[in-house]
Amino acid sequence: MTRIRLGFALTILAGYAGFAQSAPLDAPLADVVGQLGPALATHDPARLSVAYRAMGYYGLPAADIVESSVNASGYQHLENKDFDAAISVFELNTETFPDSANAWDSLGEAILAKGDHAAAIRYYRKSLELDPQNSNAALMIERLQGTERPAQVTVSANTP
Repeated sequence: MTRIRLGFALTILAGYAGFAQSAPLDAPLADVVGQLGPALATHDPARLSVAYRAMGYYGLPAADIVESSVNASGYQHLENKDFDAAISVFELNTETFPDSANAWDSLGEAILAKGDHAAAIRYYRKSLELDPQNSNAALMIERLQGTERPAQVTVSANTP
């Protein structure tokens, strides 16, 4: 399997002008890596998913810059009140970075914006489980439950 250093991969990402609509997993490496930049620029959840999967196929490292860029894409959808697209992007981030408290917190925000309080609480709890110092998650759980204090939040290891 071809492995390239993160710096080189990001250089390719930054400079690649073309975009393959949905490259198969065995596409040339440059095409696969080149997908991510345009996918981030268009905020297209389907393109992001294809690019992420392809990067994994080639063993490319998933860098923090990718996580934060994809998260920013989700917030763009959230600002535009495209809740389903925002949720798709944030779900992709939680699948790719399951240990990221920020990814789960962001998914909680999108789910809450769509109106599903119970699911939002589950995602905020997952975020708080990963980062007990996440004051936003603790505050949102408290607000959504009405009376529960952040110190009283019980986090289950099985929370999605």
